[in-house]
Amino acid sequence: MGMSPTSLGAESEHEIRERQRITMQLFARRVLIVLTLIALFAIVWYTAYVLVLAFAGILGAIILDAITEWVSERTGLSRGRSYLIVLGSIIALTALAIWQLAPRLILQISQLAGVIPQAITNLRAYLAQSDWGRELEQSAPSLRLFSLLSGVTNIAFKAVEALAGLLVIAVVAGYVGAKPDAYFRGALALFPPSSRARVREILQETARTLRHWMLGQLVPMTVLGIATTIGLWLLHIPLIFTLGLFTGLMIFIPYIGAVIAFLLTVIVALSKNPAVVPYVAIFYLGVHIAEGYFLTPMVQRRAVYLPPALTILAQVLMSLLLGFLGLALATPMAASALVMVKMLYLHQDPETG
Repeated sequence: MGMSPTSLGAESEHEIRERQRITMQLFARRVLIVLTLIALFAIVWYTAYVLVLAFAGILGAIILDAITEWVSERTGLSRGRSYLIVLGSIIALTALAIWQLAPRLILQISQLAGVIPQAITNLRAYLAQSDWGRELEQSAPSLRLFSLLSGVTNIAFKAVEALAGLLVIAVVAGYVGAKPDAYFRGALALFPPSSRARVREILQETARTLRHWMLGQLVPMTVLGIATTIGLWLLHIPLIFTLGLFTGLMIFIPYIGAVIAFLLTVIVALSKNPAVVPYVAIFYLGVHIAEGYFLTPMVQRRAVYLPPALTILAQVLMSLLLGFLGLALATPMAASALVMVKMLYLHQDPETG
């Protein structure tokens, strides 16, 4: 007994409507996903500075936790008492450093403002002594050579802008470092129970990576800061205290930080004697070769490996988005992202994959 054409037409019309309904649902779902992604991007975009400050605070908390753990293991004191000792010691050392070093630092920074015109004058006089130098000086307006020197100095001094967020970073680091487990459990509570075990592994591995990276950076920063101060003193470069401190701080920013510190030192050297610049370049090259090939690999062997190209691209991107603070934190953020990609997407062990 066959079906009538009317029933076949009605069934076909029903199927068409059902397909249209499913299509509309899929379209609405995709539109909702796109709108959600746009909203998340907008939230991240407008709160990026706050998020970066929070990330910096977490880095500080990781260092506090590592030092507290070390003190607790060697003294047998509870974690709470060890944390109070560590925090009190840091506050006391910071206050002592400000009291003893701040006046000299402020004086030398103010002197840097007058160094640039003198450096340009000395460089032009030095270039005028040779034919190739005169040709270079004549082409300087088109090459913007001297404005480039000033621009580099402006970039270096943008580090001062990051001081505005230091108070927020210190407060976040202090509170998170006091009870990191509470904040860790709070972060886990944001995820479904079925995925919390995996999220716990990822967060623990990310924190471990950041701890090794941060502790590994402190050694080159200290060594190069002291070595630069001694080397510039032997070369009779002025403002050695500020330049040594600045170089040590800039080592926190791999690759680009060393270039910024070197260019600022060259500007100061030009203000004294352009002839000493090659010796400054040789000294910086030797120090940073030793740091890049021996010191940093030795202290960073347990941290995640970041390809240089990836590191530099991350630094450029973050500096464009958030200025100097983004540049300073680009490398640990890239290290965290690399750990998550390996564990979530590639399913690799960050230490072996």
